[in-house]
Amino acid sequence: MAKQTINIGSSADDGSGSTIRAGGDLINDNFNEIYTELGNGTTLSIASKTQTLTNKTLDGSNNTFSNIPGSALTNATFTLVDESSTEATISLGERMGITGGTNLTTAISGDNINVTLNTTITGLTSVQTETLTNASGNLLIDSTTYITEFRGGGSTDGQIQLNCSSNSHGQKIMAQPHSEAVTNEMLLPKGANSTLVSEIATQTLTNKTIGVGQLTCVTRAYTGDGSTVGFTITDGQTVDNVLVFLNGVFQRPTTDYTVSGTTLTFVTAPIVADVITIKEL
Repeated sequence: MAKQTINIGSSADDGSGSTIRAGGDLINDNFNEIYTELGNGTTLSIASKTQTLTNKTLDGSNNTFSNIPGSALTNATFTLVDESSTEATISLGERMGITGGTNLTTAISGDNINVTLNTTITGLTSVQTETLTNASGNLLIDSTTYITEFRGGGSTDGQIQLNCSSNSHGQKIMAQPHSEAVTNEMLLPKGANSTLVSEIATQTLTNKTIGVGQLTCVTRAYTGDGSTVGFTITDGQTVDNVLVFLNGVFQRPTTDYTVSGTTLTFVTAPIVADVITIKEL
């Protein structure tokens, strides 16, 4: 209801104003609205009394709230819990700090709290990841001892796999098994680009010195009888990888003997009691 005003006329007792009854009715209507708005319709309820506001909207931009203790508010605190279940209670008006700790940096930008990983990470004792990537160059590993370990575990020895350009297959560098109890060093070859020699592949050694005592070969011993010229050797040998000695004297390949299949044949039969020594390299 809008406020109702008593008409008092243009001048005293000119007969144009509200009657006494009508004026009293307007006064009662105005007071009834005030008592209803600020009380229960009969009694005012706000003067020097504790009151509960219900269904009211308080516009913070047009009102100032001060000296309100947190104990006077419901849900005036909230609880932070970390991964180890340690809790901290934050009350309204308190400052809450968010720190990055080792290798992390925090910064506030507007309504956001940014947590970033430092470009240099220190103090790590272990890292669990599927892939390490350096998009701008080589991946560098700089340790105090200048040693990078690739550990074994259980029945598996430490190893490094070098993949092809398509990553569809690769070759592994592996340590000797634990049973060998080996701790040693292997230096890479000097000089120009080279290829490591395999134990099982067929390869040609160039400019290498090999002592006779370092050779592992099959040695066969026979005795001449004056007529036999053919003696058994391992299949696949050639005159270039078979050494023949007659009474300790080196025999010339092709000139003194030939090789075919599993037979070494002398051009002249060794005489009786000649000591024949054949070394298959």
